[in-house]
Amino acid sequence: MTRFAGKVALVTGAASGIGRAAAIRFAEDGARVFCADLNLAGAEAVAGEIGGAASAIHVDVADAASNRMMVQSVIDGAGQLDVAFLNAGYYGAAQGLDTVDEALFDRLVAINLKGVFNGIKAVVPVIASGGAVVVTVSAAGVIGHVGNPAYSAAKHGAVGLVKSCVDAFAARGARINAICPGGVETPLVGAPDVAMVPEGALPQVPLRGFGQAQHIAEVALWLASPAAGFVNGQAQLVDGGLLSTFAPVQLPVGP
Repeated sequence: MTRFAGKVALVTGAASGIGRAAAIRFAEDGARVFCADLNLAGAEAVAGEIGGAASAIHVDVADAASNRMMVQSVIDGAGQLDVAFLNAGYYGAAQGLDTVDEALFDRLVAINLKGVFNGIKAVVPVIASGGAVVVTVSAAGVIGHVGNPAYSAAKHGAVGLVKSCVDAFAARGARINAICPGGVETPLVGAPDVAMVPEGALPQVPLRGFGQAQHIAEVALWLASPAAGFVNGQAQLVDGGLLSTFAPVQLPVGP
């Protein structure tokens, strides 16, 4: 497919996981791709996987100036920006409220919420008419997460940012949406990156099972494509049915 022929795509968090899968798929669909990550060596490795259609950029999404430099590098290198997949994120080591201290809270908010804000602010002045922004959030952005309340709070804020910035992007003829993955097998949860497969060969995920990074990447590509031109300001769950029903409850037993 060549849905993105002649287009330029920026992917943050591109060194691994969902970002890596999306960068590869954008390139396969014709885009020139800029792979951005705090881990520059990892981003360079993914750009190397892709080949001549890709470049690597260092970015610290928690820093506003770094985001501006990242976007300027795209404009300097390609002259345009059609798609921004703001995917970088951080979970941290948390196992309940008692394990989240102020330092971890600040880091989670800096990357997962302020990082989205910084990316949006850097992208909106240059995004092309007809362009699209997709932000990776989480299913924890639409429901609480007892294991990591700070992560969930930051992700809820990111959903609010996306919905609040629709008008700013519409003024430039562009769209913005969030994608909210459930459980995904990526390095974020200790799983290795795996080889890409043809789009039609992706397996169906069992109910409430773990998806693959490419499952999320394919939805991100669709949200960024003209086929999703009627989708704007939404938080799209991609969770294998995880949040489709209430959690099972123990019914009272009769006397």
